[in-house]
Amino acid sequence: GTSPLNRCPSRGHSSSAMATPRVAWSLILCTATTEVAAETQRKPNLLLLFPDEWRYDWDGFHALPTGNIPLHLPVTKSLAERGVRFTQAYVPSPLCAPSRAALASGREYDHTGVPGNGHDYPLWSPTFYSLLHAAGYHTMTTGKDDLTKGTELGFSTRYHGCSYCRDGDGLYHQAELGFSDGLRLAGKGDVLHHAPKPYEMYGLWLQNQSVTTEKGKRTTAWDAHLACFAESSLPLPRSNCDSKTYTSKFYEDDFTAANAVALLRRRPRDKPFFLHVSFPGPHPPFIVTASMRDSVSNTRVWPDATDNPGNVTPGGVCRSTGEPALERNRCNYAAELEHLDSLFKQVLDEVEAQGEMNNTVVVVTSDHGEMLGDHGDLDKSKPWQGSISVPLIVAGPGVVAGQVVQRPVATLDLAGTFLDFAGVAPAPQMTTQSLRELLQPGANGSTYRGHVRSGLNNFRLVVKDIHGVSYKYICCKGECPEPPSTAPKVSSSGFMEMLIDVQADPFDMQDLSKQKPHIVRQLRELLPRGGYEGSWVKKCASVDAQEDGSENPADAESRQNLVV
Repeated sequence: GTSPLNRCPSRGHSSSAMATPRVAWSLILCTATTEVAAETQRKPNLLLLFPDEWRYDWDGFHALPTGNIPLHLPVTKSLAERGVRFTQAYVPSPLCAPSRAALASGREYDHTGVPGNGHDYPLWSPTFYSLLHAAGYHTMTTGKDDLTKGTELGFSTRYHGCSYCRDGDGLYHQAELGFSDGLRLAGKGDVLHHAPKPYEMYGLWLQNQSVTTEKGKRTTAWDAHLACFAESSLPLPRSNCDSKTYTSKFYEDDFTAANAVALLRRRPRDKPFFLHVSFPGPHPPFIVTASMRDSVSNTRVWPDATDNPGNVTPGGVCRSTGEPALERNRCNYAAELEHLDSLFKQVLDEVEAQGEMNNTVVVVTSDHGEMLGDHGDLDKSKPWQGSISVPLIVAGPGVVAGQVVQRPVATLDLAGTFLDFAGVAPAPQMTTQSLRELLQPGANGSTYRGHVRSGLNNFRLVVKDIHGVSYKYICCKGECPEPPSTAPKVSSSGFMEMLIDVQADPFDMQDLSKQKPHIVRQLRELLPRGGYEGSWVKKCASVDAQEDGSENPADAESRQNLVV
């Protein structure tokens, strides 16, 4: 039946001058519950628009040494005008699952339990989603959150421990991660992992959609999708991929935006909401519809990459063909970004239609960048600026309009920022901080963290402002992954170090480590002292030890321990 708290006695219909003790106690409980509900409703809604693999300088506000980036991103620009834009936002790790795990946990990369993409988020670690949920928020997620990436949304383990989970429902670990509701799916390439059969929400939806090719052949949107992604191992005709079968109606980013709108429409209206929209694009492959390709073709010139003799991911002018475009080039990347900008509007329009825009904090950022051919590199997973830095914009109530913050910040701190807006304290093990100080007029961030860290596999790095200069110190075990052509050699200690003036050298081409050894030593002390591979401070200090002939610090500590 109904809880006593849901059967509040009427104050205006008591039959006696004084209520009975039972009625009086019920009135007290009902009043307290009503006040808590009212307080919860006054909290701001929180919306996170989160494309995958969006590098910092392709945000509509930058030009490159090789030319202007002629992006048209009106919604992103409008949000920046309404709020605060950060020019140096660094991810905790430049890879999908580790970066998202760090955000969810509010912890640095070395302490998330997700060192790479082959891992699910560990359920022993609380998420900021769960804290918001416990505080009365209706927490929602859609798209590729990658928090169960290792098990492919539970599919590869047949949803171990979840008796109610089924193919395509996205429910595996959803509640345990702290979500009230969700429509979860796999990312671009992951959708095809079990082709020719689909296994997750998006692929199964495509399989149930009929399309007709330009030549009049009937097929499924799933088969057309496979053909466009050029799955050569599958016996499917490439002709299934054309302007009629591969349209925005069936594009995965559009599917994600539609799901975001659906979640907003079915949410309870008596609670504030949090919604994380994890768009699969512009993650490669850079496959775009005919209309997307046409929109960036013929007249716009896309700048070439830096330090790229092999012309990987070329720029230049793209030609309109009237067909889907499958090449890995810069104009297709731009087409994805401009399309995403229009999808932001779809989600924001729904928030506006519900009368919630003035009470909604909107954040736009990404999990990591994309090298786009710089240094001949593809994808991410590297310590270079195109890989580790992303756009970041915050707008909404309590946020100053039109402010640009140029100091280094951590996207990890979005967890702490959302909790701060909600009036919720982080869990004890969380190290996330709040950016709200930097969202105030003219704020200098005097109490915000003094440095930002990032890392993956064989490298760790620190970025810190010193006397107005943003220095990035990188230490790699062995050679740094796909380094610039000007990078130093690996030292005799087996490590490579670099020091970069980020603002003067955004392409990591001029190593300053030999010119400024005092800065190197200062930043080296800020590397992780524990985690997946122990102390990076000691490891990287071996470079100095080998070069000046002194004892390796790690060896010295071992010798001292033996003496003791």
